[in-house]
Amino acid sequence: MHASIPIRGQAGTTAAVIDMPTDVAGFDHDEQNLFDELLRQYFAKLPRNRIRQQYFDAKNAFKDLGIAIPPDLVNIGTVLGWPAKAVDGLARRNKMDGFVIPGTTSEDIGIDEIWDANNMEIEVPQVHTSAYTHSCAFVTVVEGDTQSGEPDVVISPRSALDGTGLWDTRRRQLKAFLAIVDVDDAGRPSLLLMYTPDRVIHIERYTLGWRIERRRHRLGRVPVEVLVHGPHLKRPFGTSRISRPVMSITDSALRTAVRMEVHAEFFSSPQRWAMGADESAFVDPATGELKSQWQAIMGRIWAIGRDDQGNVPQVGTFASSSPQPHSDQLRTYATMFSGETSIPVGSLGVVQDNPSSAEAIHAAKEDLLIEADYCNRVFGVGWRRIATTALQLAERRTEPRPEWRKLRAKWRNPATMSQQSMAIAGRQYVETFPWLAETEVGLELAGLDETMVARAMAEQRRTRATSTTRERLRELAAERAADPTVQDLADQREPAADVPEALQDR
Repeated sequence: MHASIPIRGQAGTTAAVIDMPTDVAGFDHDEQNLFDELLRQYFAKLPRNRIRQQYFDAKNAFKDLGIAIPPDLVNIGTVLGWPAKAVDGLARRNKMDGFVIPGTTSEDIGIDEIWDANNMEIEVPQVHTSAYTHSCAFVTVVEGDTQSGEPDVVISPRSALDGTGLWDTRRRQLKAFLAIVDVDDAGRPSLLLMYTPDRVIHIERYTLGWRIERRRHRLGRVPVEVLVHGPHLKRPFGTSRISRPVMSITDSALRTAVRMEVHAEFFSSPQRWAMGADESAFVDPATGELKSQWQAIMGRIWAIGRDDQGNVPQVGTFASSSPQPHSDQLRTYATMFSGETSIPVGSLGVVQDNPSSAEAIHAAKEDLLIEADYCNRVFGVGWRRIATTALQLAERRTEPRPEWRKLRAKWRNPATMSQQSMAIAGRQYVETFPWLAETEVGLELAGLDETMVARAMAEQRRTRATSTTRERLRELAAERAADPTVQDLADQREPAADVPEALQDR
């Protein structure tokens, strides 16, 4: 069985209808209860997730107060991209550079190969963006179908729009997860996956209904990790960067922007008045019909005759008000938005009257850098678990290796420093700890990226190998020259038959 479930939009209208299965043939009692619980949570969270996605895409509905804006200009089409700036401004500072593990390298243990096979260098930033937008994002880790061209381990990010999970507070991990993997041409779900601690259940639509297929795994836990932004004890799935205050401030700022647009139209075309004018002054002589307001406003020269008593009509223009109050109000909302999201006011398009100093610019970003560093630590726990699960599946192990517990995500400095500043800071570290100069860490402190560090270390090893080989050859030559046996053999050697006598002593 299945049901068409309406999802209410922002203004109470039906935004979409999702055709989802409610009673799947083949489920046992526990699986059906778990599936129902997942569906209830998914549909409970979906409306708010969609609203936040609309704000991120700058497609949020304009909320008119019905006072200052003429009805004909309500749908003027003005948009505001501040919510996306709140998300992207922080996500761009979460720069992950793979993994590190003491005593060995991530390449040696095999995680780099898995990471590259799943194109995670591109996927990781998208996961962070989704987590900031909807408060969390999910990443599934399963064995791949190598015969169909998949890698040995498949890592798949999932948005909160396409899945939901149930949280186990005692174990601090998911106890079940449901993902909408595919939809048909009509937008109806056609393939769902339900993940449990011992199996992955495929739920697929076919002509007569839904059918399931169970695939067991050896992990003993749900092969899904959740990447959370701002988790709390009462909210294990975190909070969105597009919070209620952010949405409220965006709505107010958008109304101000629309009022500025409407005011600009009236400011560009000021209203005129005429007293004592005959009605014929506003009639088109060619058609005999009244001129439109636009024709009356845009007339460059007004020629109005005297009235029946011979009086000349009085004509004037209403003084237009300044748009300054609107821009001041927009600046106020930008300041409020900056305080809520830690995004600098200058990044919201509000230009300061006086240019900021370097210290002031850094101070404006300080809160954002602190937030980025905190998010790196929280995200790092999830990525470490994902990497451990991938390694466990790749080696067909029922338990992870003990040394994998030391695996950690490697992050770049959230502060975007100039190359010169990074070099100066790196030199200070090396002066304090001289032995760092010969390590990869020292090169990273100097501002070199991962590729340059690898090239520099390879060149150093090649140079050392060449130098060592030359030193060894010189040592061998010296040893042979000092060996008496070698000297006796050299004295007793006979000249070659084909060497001229004049050259035999040379």
